[in-house]
Amino acid sequence: MNKPTNELGSIVRAKRKSKNMSQEALAEKIGVCKRTIIDIENNTGNPKFELLCLLVWELDLPLYRVFYPKVTENSEIRNMLLKELSDCSDYEMKIILSVVRSLHNSLRKTNK
Repeated sequence: MNKPTNELGSIVRAKRKSKNMSQEALAEKIGVCKRTIIDIENNTGNPKFELLCLLVWELDLPLYRVFYPKVTENSEIRNMLLKELSDCSDYEMKIILSVVRSLHNSLRKTNK
């Protein structure tokens, strides 16, 4: 069984490269040595939670990709929605929640 840690290295490598960042540059930005990044990308390192948080923040890693790497592509849309909601006030979220519930119920009725 593939565990999420077996996928973390490829996720980190892909995001780092997409940002045109070297292993050295990433290591410097998050305050670790280059060897740590190499180990993570080769799936031989198991980063502590604090380091994982720094990687997520610096590389803008979608959390579902880190913790649920086998989830389908639709999760990208879910991640986009969550990012939008993170900037909302409590009042805005209450309104959005009622609209989403109503729309979701309507879509389910339509698809039956």
